Amino acid sequence: MKLSTFAIALTFSVAATQSFAKDVVLKPINNNVETQACLTAAEEGFGPALRLIRANGFNVEEFSASVRCNGESLRNFAYMYKNNKATENAKTVALVAKNQDVASQACLEALTVGKDAALAKFGLEGENIICNHKSMSDFVREYSAENVVVRTAAE
Repeated sequence: MKLSTFAIALTFSVAATQSFAKDVVLKPINNNVETQACLTAAEEGFGPALRLIRANGFNVEEFSASVRCNGESLRNFAYMYKNNKATENAKTVALVAKNQDVASQACLEALTVGKDAALAKFGLEGENIICNHKSMSDFVREYSAENVVVRTAAE
């Protein structure tokens, strides 16, 4: 398999954005670990929810596979709630490819169309593409919950 490396420069910038939030009120129905994990995911994010799960002695993968928060996975629930908050001066992550090879373009494309579609578009099906020192799947997963802007090297 062809192994390609994709390097990305990350830039954190402050963008004045106006979002209109839905007034979301979360009311837990009990105080069990599952409910607390969902509440933590919504209020603090996915990472803190994972720490709570580990602190209570659960296997994160098994827990995440079996628990649903209002019908959503823990990750999706954290993402949905994050996107319902009004944000001003939100951080934006800018991704810039250091080179213009096919693998680099596939990594950037995967952020918008998904891994499989990006690999197919660039004829890389079956290839092991590495994006910013991560598997393409992990790269897409990491940046799917972020406010991402793709820039060219000239910008």
